Amino acid sequence: MFKEISDEKKELKRLLSSLSLEEKIGQTVQLTSNFFSEDLHAVKTGPAAEIHLSEEFQISQVGSVLNVTDPSEVKKIQERHLAKSRHKIPLLFMADIVYGNKIIFPIPLAQSGSYDFNLIKLAGKELAKESYNAGIHVTFSPMLDIVRDPRWGRVMESPGEDVYTVEQYARSIVQGIQGDKDSDMFSDSHIASCIKHFAAYGAPDSGKDYNTVDMSELRFRREYLPGYIAALEANARLVMTAFNTLEGIPCTGNEWLNKEILREELEFDGVLITDHSAIEEMIAHGYAVDKRDAAFKAAKASIDIDMMTSSYANNLKDLINKGQLSEELLDESVMRILELKNDLGLFENPFRGLDLESTGKYLDESTKNVAKELASKSCVLLKNDKHTLPLNKSQKIALVGPFGDSKLTLGFWAFTGDKDQVITLKEGVLQHISADMLHIHSGTAMFSEFNFPDEFSDPAFRELFLGKDVNNYQKDSHEAIKMAHGADVIVFAFGENFLETGEGASKTSLMLPKDQICLLKELRKLKKPIIGVLYTGRPVILTEIEENFDALLLAWYPGTMGGQAIADLLYGEKVPSGKLSMTFPRNEGQIPIHYSQLNTGRPLNADNCNGRFISRYIDSPSSPLYPFGHGLSYCDFVYKNGYISSMQLSPDKEIVLSIDIQNNSDFDGDEVVQLYIRDLAADIVRPKKELVSTERVSLRANECKTVTFVVNSELISYIDKKGNTQLEPGLIELYIGRSSEDIRSQFTIDYVSS
Repeated sequence: MFKEISDEKKELKRLLSSLSLEEKIGQTVQLTSNFFSEDLHAVKTGPAAEIHLSEEFQISQVGSVLNVTDPSEVKKIQERHLAKSRHKIPLLFMADIVYGNKIIFPIPLAQSGSYDFNLIKLAGKELAKESYNAGIHVTFSPMLDIVRDPRWGRVMESPGEDVYTVEQYARSIVQGIQGDKDSDMFSDSHIASCIKHFAAYGAPDSGKDYNTVDMSELRFRREYLPGYIAALEANARLVMTAFNTLEGIPCTGNEWLNKEILREELEFDGVLITDHSAIEEMIAHGYAVDKRDAAFKAAKASIDIDMMTSSYANNLKDLINKGQLSEELLDESVMRILELKNDLGLFENPFRGLDLESTGKYLDESTKNVAKELASKSCVLLKNDKHTLPLNKSQKIALVGPFGDSKLTLGFWAFTGDKDQVITLKEGVLQHISADMLHIHSGTAMFSEFNFPDEFSDPAFRELFLGKDVNNYQKDSHEAIKMAHGADVIVFAFGENFLETGEGASKTSLMLPKDQICLLKELRKLKKPIIGVLYTGRPVILTEIEENFDALLLAWYPGTMGGQAIADLLYGEKVPSGKLSMTFPRNEGQIPIHYSQLNTGRPLNADNCNGRFISRYIDSPSSPLYPFGHGLSYCDFVYKNGYISSMQLSPDKEIVLSIDIQNNSDFDGDEVVQLYIRDLAADIVRPKKELVSTERVSLRANECKTVTFVVNSELISYIDKKGNTQLEPGLIELYIGRSSEDIRSQFTIDYVSS
């Protein structure tokens, strides 16, 4: 970097002033690696032709590269670029390293349910370290979209449905990736974090990806904006726009959203990049006439980098030359890009972090240990009748189901993950018992009865999705059942294929594949204990099959070390402690569903549960199958001796709230104690419950600890539709519990304004 901060600015401004208009525009363009081939003819007739890139545009002037994760390729592209660059401005390499590079951590929806935010921060640091060693400068992580509709495939990338949880996750993961903003920003193998998707992408109509988002400004500010704000407070250096419309305007061209809210109100001065092809997609939205119009509207909305379209490359020069856009607006974008490159140290070392010799750095034990611990703390014990778990090592195990020995447990956004390093459930179990105690059979292919719509008619796609054993279900099922006859316990490893979740994987049915359900019901006829291990990237419908399990462990997609972490839980080496970060509905008709809904004028309660004219369903219970915050343990945690220091709260006074947690068991374990509030009457109706704090407490067998929460005016405040913090005098209920529905202690306080 340059010597003095003031000198840095001067040098960057001098560099900016020396750039031609074409060179400035180049900095705002991001392309994939195939544009950087030495064969210029192949580039012109291939990728450049596909996006209609003008022959006048010089690829040697491009500012950043998308999704090059091979270190040798990074080095080669950077060397070629610098050899051609007049000003030797290095390329930025950005990649979809969402929740792990080579070693993959549990999906974010699982991570947030650990409520171990220090561990999540450490996972972010390990993700950054592996990316840094590969020469990557920016990761497109974290995704901070609140999600309440599991039909949407991208829920797996989100921290879940709750505002507090998303805020805490945002701060932790950004600080882990980038370093603390006050001390080690971008030092010690840290990289830049790009938060996404701005904004409200997680609330598409009907749960369909890329669909319209329509919500009030009040809901936007109160529920969807806080997660992004938390990441910006942690100094996230980039923001990615969302594909959806908001207030009737595509987010990529939305001046109110990007200039008034993000730039002015939230004072974000970092790089604003589009999602893939989003500028050009404004034409399909019906907001832009053509690419020229789309480029104009994106630039006016303060978009700095155009990802993978020719909109900026082909049109900014003409827009500026004809006076429709000011060159000063372009200068502001280019300056932000140059500042990021400078802050990352790329002018000093364009090959920052790149290490072609030490491939072991991508697979080191410290990263694996963090991945294993986070997987262990993210799994959720949904059910455990008659203490079926933990298993006894003297029990003979039949491991049945498509995930029993599968390495496809990383989830959709894990393209860079080293699948050979994945520890399967079978491998994990064999670390606890000998091979003669374990018998395994898949019983069914992962997707033998998936119903594709007509547009998925490509046989190659179907084979990729289904696997090659689609016709062997009857034979496999019979063999698996026969094998299970000799077992003491059946472990049924089931769930969704990883291709069934993630971007572009919205669904109308959240039921599991029919062949898995049929196999489970046949296994139940053996009258042996059945332990389910569920692999999924979203809440699924378990209502009709839940009764077939004596115990049910939600593994999500647990990542590289998942098999070992799950086996440790099954055998009691570790005790389950994860909580649900997203509600599990009873059926699709309840969707969208979340715990923090508003009450109606006719709420359902114990006194009117048989009434007709109340807010309820007549064909299903209104409650979810498993509520937000739910998660069992092998420990018997007793909550007792709830205490509150005062029944009155004021702006200059805090209340201390405490409760004793007694572990009445022979297991050492962790409990996530949850504090919820409810404002009983306010100028704007408040939710039935809002999570405002959690404490993860470790308790040895038979140990008792006191958990303390501090309640102040900030904790009970709320945001109005203009983004202002509001506090009103009145009664506030405080709830301490194990989940949003399992409340163990309750107090009512009076907030007085003076």
